[in-house]
Amino acid sequence: IPQHLMCAIFWCRLIIEMVRHFFEIIPFYFIIMALKILPFESRVYWGGQVCSLILPLVRNFYERVDKNLKLIYPNWSHQKRKEFIKENSKMIGKSFIELMFNKEFQRHSHKIEYNKKELTPLIAAKKINQPIIIISGHIGSWEAVRAVLKNYGLTSAALYQRNRNVFYESLHLRAIKEGGEPIFEVGRSGTRKMITLIKSGGVVALMIDQAVKGGQYFKFLGVPAKTSTSIAEISMKYGALLIPAYGIRTDNSDIKVTFDKPIELKSVGHITKEMNLSLEKRIKETPTQ
Repeated sequence: IPQHLMCAIFWCRLIIEMVRHFFEIIPFYFIIMALKILPFESRVYWGGQVCSLILPLVRNFYERVDKNLKLIYPNWSHQKRKEFIKENSKMIGKSFIELMFNKEFQRHSHKIEYNKKELTPLIAAKKINQPIIIISGHIGSWEAVRAVLKNYGLTSAALYQRNRNVFYESLHLRAIKEGGEPIFEVGRSGTRKMITLIKSGGVVALMIDQAVKGGQYFKFLGVPAKTSTSIAEISMKYGALLIPAYGIRTDNSDIKVTFDKPIELKSVGHITKEMNLSLEKRIKETPTQ
């Protein structure tokens, strides 16, 4: 194929992709602008309601969740899975709106309950410049954990995955930064920068429920799941304080943040197993979150 034709094909594909991204983002912008006129708490409520109606209609999302539910809860009826997906979609909507309006969410930290005593190991570690790694998962209101840390001068860095939609990407990155900086992009460069921060005694918040190419198989919710061991390896290498933390929604619409006891740095296998067990426990308690 002539070079000029290859170039033309490349630009055509790029333009088509940009147009597709643009039309994908229009409904999102519409929802955000419509909710912006409401008080913050009403935005979160209605964001949840809108997502409970829209997300179950997205075929790829519905089929993926339904497939996983069949794997973990094989005895559930079709109706029960359907009700679960609707409630789960509502929870996703609430967390998404909190993230999109993260600056305001940080100002509403009075709605977050937590036990100050659970922060004692973190405050002690910060005083001696010990690296701190907070682990969590995409459950409940994960940004609430960072809000509590920020209130105690423990502003946490984080890793993030670049979004494929170029129009959404800038909004996504800005929202994450409002919860604390620096923010490192997933990849070699981002990992190097994160390790530099850890070595200097920094605080990093990481999600452990990400799909990974490498890693080892550990039991998760009763089935083998490929799990990254990198957090365990980094924790052991730099003697980090490793603490699981979660922001779980309560019946009265508040959020309860809990910090578990530090995970003992016995071995990579032990640490990774304990991380999975910690997240598994929270999922079993509030599965729709």
